[in-house]
Amino acid sequence: MKSIFISLGLLFSAAMMAQTTSTATDTVCAGSQDVVYGILNPDASSTYTWSLSDPAAGTIDNSIAPNDSIIQVDWSSTPGTYTLYAIETTGGGCIGDSVMLDIVISPLPTVVAVGDSVCSNTASQMTLTFTGQAPWIIDYTDGTNNYTDTATTSPHTVSLPPYATTTNITVTGLTDAQGCAADPAGLPSTVIYTFGKPTTGAIFHY
Repeated sequence: MKSIFISLGLLFSAAMMAQTTSTATDTVCAGSQDVVYGILNPDASSTYTWSLSDPAAGTIDNSIAPNDSIIQVDWSSTPGTYTLYAIETTGGGCIGDSVMLDIVISPLPTVVAVGDSVCSNTASQMTLTFTGQAPWIIDYTDGTNNYTDTATTSPHTVSLPPYATTTNITVTGLTDAQGCAADPAGLPSTVIYTFGKPTTGAIFHY
């Protein structure tokens, strides 16, 4: 069962103003689920109380280990920098210093795709504009062939083969340098419009 957030004010009061020990920064993708955190070298006779600095950050599942030395967090889709706290209580009831880990929730990457207008059976292009951290790996399809490309800058232009008729290009996947994957529901499609070449009559002498 996912736990309700614990008030930091109560934690600090219970710890009698114990010193907070800072650790490194962790980066997660928005909406990441069941991300595991734990206490290094935990004492089996102690219990651990966890909290987050902001209810918008996510929810804590503290049912993973009997003494709560390991937890899982379901991170929200709200980007920002948050803090995960843990306080140890010994079997004798003594409360240790609070330890903390700063968490950066990175937004999921997005992409806008713009197609092309060309004469039929002529090579075309698609322009992609990204958010997120470069480089990006993008997957797309024309319904017959599947493609994967890596973009180091935004916008990024990809070359497409000649099409005889107007063709839909659909982006099927996007991952940025953080390893964050775009929401599939937000992946775009675009169109390569093709126009027939004129059929010109033969030259004749009036």
